[in-house]
Amino acid sequence: MKLGFNVNSGAKHQQQFTDQELEREGWPVSYDFRTDDFCQKEVLSYIEECLTELDEYDEKRDLKSDYLFHQHAFDAADDVAQTALELGLGEKVANNLYYATLIHDIGKMELDAEIWDYEDSPTPEIKAEKRSHVDHGAQQLRNDFAGQDHPFLDLAEDIMANHHVQLNQLKDGETLSKPARLVAIVEDYDGRSHLRSHHIKMGLSNDIPSILARQEEKCDGWFDADMYSAFKAIKLKQHAQNVVNEDNPNIEPN
Repeated sequence: MKLGFNVNSGAKHQQQFTDQELEREGWPVSYDFRTDDFCQKEVLSYIEECLTELDEYDEKRDLKSDYLFHQHAFDAADDVAQTALELGLGEKVANNLYYATLIHDIGKMELDAEIWDYEDSPTPEIKAEKRSHVDHGAQQLRNDFAGQDHPFLDLAEDIMANHHVQLNQLKDGETLSKPARLVAIVEDYDGRSHLRSHHIKMGLSNDIPSILARQEEKCDGWFDADMYSAFKAIKLKQHAQNVVNEDNPNIEPN
């Protein structure tokens, strides 16, 4: 299994902040997943195993859409990394976020596979049970790496536990880390990009501008504004490139 995302070249993707500035803001910069001994020897194989298990779990589902959790993990991780680059956080932070996001949904496998797929919108009770995957995932990670200490584990657990938290849900004095804020945006977008049966009945579309429009209509106050602007920018660039490719089907992509 080959993991990793493609880094586009160009000055716009250069790191715009010092490591000290990034660390003060709570970005994962104290190690580099690509060269860190613990990450390469202990974590990489764990991520690969989790993704294989997630793929097998998808096969147990009675799918009502194209929302495959295994593919979602890759799509979300790639969008998180690309947005980090757009924000000027640099390749080290982008890679650290990429690998942590790959396993953000492993807690879903602790629930019965049948819970995820419905013709109609699920009941509030089922929605609450589905949402419990965040706690299951964080607990699983703690159990699997019991007694081990590394900033990547802290990052991955934070993302697992908080990737559905909205800023307008926070009470006085509560905070949400920068990585969790970013993953929350991407997680919400990618979930909306896979139309379930009841979405199709509602006449919803899953082209990029339509998904962004639904986010902006439904999610006012949910997300970090600066991060959302950067994320929206990369998705609109992607949409523009998709249009070019559709208009010129014989042109090979870069």
